[in-house]
Amino acid sequence: MKVSSPVGEFPFEPERVSIEGTKLTLHGRMGAWPARVQMEPADGLAFARLLGPRFVVGALSVALLGMTARGRRGRGG
Repeated sequence: MKVSSPVGEFPFEPERVSIEGTKLTLHGRMGAWPARVQMEPADGLAFARLLGPRFVVGALSVALLGMTARGRRGRGG
């Protein structure tokens, strides 16, 4: 990944993901500096609006199918 800013472009190398309370946090390095990106529930809604309804419906469908398949495996079928 690359981060562009007024002071230049820096590679962002993700190292791990964590959940801190209600925030999803991506930890990594931006060039030589440690960096993190935090997403709260409201950010997820704003991001979904940017992606548009087609993507959101597709992503929700995949998630629903995954949960259904997991549930069937858990029941032994």
